[in-house]
Amino acid sequence: MSQATELPPQQQQAPAPKTKGKGKWILLAIVAVIAIFAATQAGGGDSSSGSTSAAGGGDSSSGSAEAVGLNQPARDGKFEFSVTGVDCSKNTLGADPISTQAAGVFCLVNVNVSNIGDEAQTLDGTSQYGYDAAGNKYSTDTEAAFYLENGGDTLFNQLNPGTSVQGTLIFDVPAGTQLTTLELHDSMMSGGVTVNLG
Repeated sequence: MSQATELPPQQQQAPAPKTKGKGKWILLAIVAVIAIFAATQAGGGDSSSGSTSAAGGGDSSSGSAEAVGLNQPARDGKFEFSVTGVDCSKNTLGADPISTQAAGVFCLVNVNVSNIGDEAQTLDGTSQYGYDAAGNKYSTDTEAAFYLENGGDTLFNQLNPGTSVQGTLIFDVPAGTQLTTLELHDSMMSGGVTVNLG
């Protein structure tokens, strides 16, 4: 009769060491690196792109500047804007056979823009927004700008330091809508400045 032989204690296999604690520290280190990276990215903005108004002084934080009205200069980054008029009464732009029809009504906003910075800056019409009294946000109608005589100038234009342009921003809004404020930007990522239209 054969008996099972037991290995001496020194030859028995030792259990594998546990690495649970080590994995936890690696995970914490990865989370810490991600948190540090996110904090440095959030804090590293261009202070020249904050919103300011000529009337309100030079606070460069977003949204902290007071809004201005029609025919008053409003600054955001390298641009100074002055809104000179608003007309929300047109259904059609251009003349047959080359014309375009609004889905609702076109609001035409006349604006003067000057580059007050020390280098060229592109004015992008798609970075400008209009709001109605209910707070609804409207984007510019870039296609409709091509049907305006001399009106598409502010759609997409590079301005050198000290130069200005006059043009029209066009918003296609529901019939009966009146724009009450504009949010104007020197670039897509800038803080913007508010202009009251009423």
